[in-house]
Amino acid sequence: MPYDDERQRPSWREIDKMRDRSPHTRSRKDETELEKALKDRWMKERYLKEVEKLFAGKKGTIDHDKALARIHKSYGTNRFNKAVRDYVKEYGLPEDWSTLILLLDHRDDKIVCEAMQALKAIYPSKGPLEQQGFISKIKVLSMTAKSAKVQEEAMVLLEELRT
Repeated sequence: MPYDDERQRPSWREIDKMRDRSPHTRSRKDETELEKALKDRWMKERYLKEVEKLFAGKKGTIDHDKALARIHKSYGTNRFNKAVRDYVKEYGLPEDWSTLILLLDHRDDKIVCEAMQALKAIYPSKGPLEQQGFISKIKVLSMTAKSAKVQEEAMVLLEELRT
């Protein structure tokens, strides 16, 4: 349909605006914002942490983080044993290396033995310095633990790690 008057005919700018409003085309602005969000390292890490928390269940809550911090803060004090007992009762054994190492100084034989087994499972993935520190800690436990069960478990663990 030819236009008689130039004012009736839309400009190229107006034609482009009408195209952008079409439901059949995607907005370039939205696409670039999504791409930026995926490329932004901080946003990506934050998103992955939130996803991990979602799948972690009870261990992904703020209360869990506070209980874990309570163990680290009370290490070497009279409150340490209670903090560990409360944590293990509520969440089970922790999964991180540093907290498991602290659990080796607990009074309860069962918790210490379980912590040694958990550390043994993580042991191959650690660096040489952490591995040596773990072996040293187990050697000390095998000689100085008050419980015969813990001493025996430590000796068995040392034998397994040497092979």
